[in-house]
Amino acid sequence: MNVILKVILAVYNFFVGDLVILIGTLLTMVILALINSVGALAPLRGGLGLILIVGVLATLVAILGREVMYSGQKR
Repeated sequence: MNVILKVILAVYNFFVGDLVILIGTLLTMVILALINSVGALAPLRGGLGLILIVGVLATLVAILGREVMYSGQKR
């Protein structure tokens, strides 16, 4: 069981490396899925690409802001 957890953690660290990036990207994907599946949100389907770009960029800006804020301090 411990080996399985180590493998999962290694794959997670390789692909994501940060929990905030994972949560931000998943939240963006959930929003895009809702826009595709809910009929009332159909007018927003034309802007799915823009919503994806803005969501991912907002996540990356949040990470960058956190890194800049803590750059002068030891963790």
